[in-house]
Amino acid sequence: MTILDRYIGLALARSTLLVILVLLPLLTLLNLVQQLDEIGTQNYGLLDALVYEAFLMPTYLLSIVPFTALLATSMALGGLAHTNELTVMRASGISIQRIGLSALKSGTLFIIAAFIVMEWVAPPLHQQAIQRQSLAMSGGELLIEKHGTWIRQGNRFINIRNKHEGYTLADIHIFEFDPEKPQLKRYLHADQAEMKNRQQWLYKNLVVKNYQENDVVTRYEAERVHESILTERQLRVMEQPINSLSPTGLYQYIEYLRASEQATERFEMVFWQKATLPITIIIMMLCSLPFVFGSLRDSSAGKRIILATITGFGFHLFSQSSANLGLMLDLNPLLTTLVPIGTFLLLAAALMRRAF
Repeated sequence: MTILDRYIGLALARSTLLVILVLLPLLTLLNLVQQLDEIGTQNYGLLDALVYEAFLMPTYLLSIVPFTALLATSMALGGLAHTNELTVMRASGISIQRIGLSALKSGTLFIIAAFIVMEWVAPPLHQQAIQRQSLAMSGGELLIEKHGTWIRQGNRFINIRNKHEGYTLADIHIFEFDPEKPQLKRYLHADQAEMKNRQQWLYKNLVVKNYQENDVVTRYEAERVHESILTERQLRVMEQPINSLSPTGLYQYIEYLRASEQATERFEMVFWQKATLPITIIIMMLCSLPFVFGSLRDSSAGKRIILATITGFGFHLFSQSSANLGLMLDLNPLLTTLVPIGTFLLLAAALMRRAF
């Protein structure tokens, strides 16, 4: 790495840190406001909500990474242009392409940092936040863990390993203990359970074991209507956001859904959005270069920031619209993810051609 690369990299790092320090607390505050209705539910208080939002900050950070790359690059290079440092660089024989390449080199470090957060930092913190929230909002009777949801109802402990779309549960284990002594009284396993109404669930493919003093009586049932084991609020709490999974975890879950012949389109869409994040960061950085070297090079910093903001919001809206349209029309998730990226790549190429 040359002196030029380090100098531009430091300028980009300062701008990135500034953008994050402005946007991340604002996004966290907005999400905290949305939680105000939940505060006071069972043991869920203001401190729990603050801790929940703190744990979700890495997830929020990932959601603004493309916009941060665009705005930070525009601010960093725009600041160098404002102090005539870019003019000195060009007078020294350094081409615009070389300056842009130095910015993109620094962008690779940004990509590596984003990938580390996306794979190893944000998912465990997000899932821990969900666990803490579910435990507090259920009064200690519901706990969401990596291997399923645990619910306590008196002497019964219920473990639900998977939840499908809608009100359908899978791989349910129910342990019922003797109220008078610490001994397992009954065990029930069902492959699937569907909600019939607010009070009843329909269990399918059951194995029921009754533990007597010197014997275990086992019987098998195709179906059984049983009293409700979950409230609608608990069902909503069990809905873990797709973004709480890492790319590798999401890929493994997609494979599981395919093996069980379930719909995977929504999950594939999120997976490809995560997988193409490095390309998105590079394209956003490329889109910022014409704001500095093109016809806007003499514009004020405020104008550059406004144009970068409009471009960033435009990409976000285009991406969301493309994803929703793809799900509605049952289009290929990879294709609908690449359409906005390809469009803005062509836009960046056209603007840079005019600028250079």
